[in-house]
Amino acid sequence: MFTSLVNRGIQLWKRQQSLVPCYLNEYEVPLPPDTNSVLSVNRRTMFRQTGTPFSDMGGTASLAFDDDFDTACTQTAVNGSIGTVFTTATQITTAGILFGSAGTFGLFFEYSNDGVSYTPLTSTTTTSDDEQWLWVDLAGAPAALYWRVRSVSASDFFSVRELYFGNTPQEIVLGPWNIDDYTAMPNKTQGGQILNWYQQRDRDAPYLLVWPVPNNLAKYDLLVIWTHEMLIDVTDVTQAVDVPRRWYDAICAMLARRLCRSLEEGDMARYPMLVSEEQEAVMLATAEERDNSPVNIDPGIYAYTR
Repeated sequence: MFTSLVNRGIQLWKRQQSLVPCYLNEYEVPLPPDTNSVLSVNRRTMFRQTGTPFSDMGGTASLAFDDDFDTACTQTAVNGSIGTVFTTATQITTAGILFGSAGTFGLFFEYSNDGVSYTPLTSTTTTSDDEQWLWVDLAGAPAALYWRVRSVSASDFFSVRELYFGNTPQEIVLGPWNIDDYTAMPNKTQGGQILNWYQQRDRDAPYLLVWPVPNNLAKYDLLVIWTHEMLIDVTDVTQAVDVPRRWYDAICAMLARRLCRSLEEGDMARYPMLVSEEQEAVMLATAEERDNSPVNIDPGIYAYTR
């Protein structure tokens, strides 16, 4: 049933935004898990904000802010924080971490005006690899003097190659290509900031093929990607169904029709009635799967109107 719903492509509740990093000289960009299809891609660039670095559990704090991916601030004890102090209150809207070692961390992104009492803006738990980026939006961030990332780990020391605090984001829409557009490019390794993408829809791990290939100009760029996700399979009787309440009636009708056909004790004389009930319920749910936003239709005739 969930496969059939995904193929309809109408499940608005499975449209999700992700921040996907760009890696130097990498033209394949892995997509988030459970991605079915990509809806849109923006490239975001920011202004990096720098102050006086600090690390409260050892390591050389300045190495996390030196714009050198080959150096790292590696702490010597667990549950430490790395951050920076600004001379004037500064708003940070996006933070990025380029990890210096593998580990599992609970990360808290925090701010303070006295360096003693910190307020967390958001948190996440991640299992990282060395030289792997993690980007986080800091929604509702105020201006503050102190900004830090605090790690919580049972045994892994926090190691950071680069800690990026950015604001004033600028986003541009990147153009999607079909397979002919991509394969027709004579130089697929040309470096620069990404302008176009093609989605390779592999079975297990779909990814983007991007052009130009990120170079030093793009090493702190990130992609803001909206994707259509697969529905989460039901594997346990206590698990909630991955649909909103507006789809409950349709899901029950779909299940009833399939069970009647599949179970030995099903009464096939009732099958036509169940088909009719399913069609009506799905039609009503489909009609409500909308966001009431304006619809823009581009006939694509610009080549004839220049």
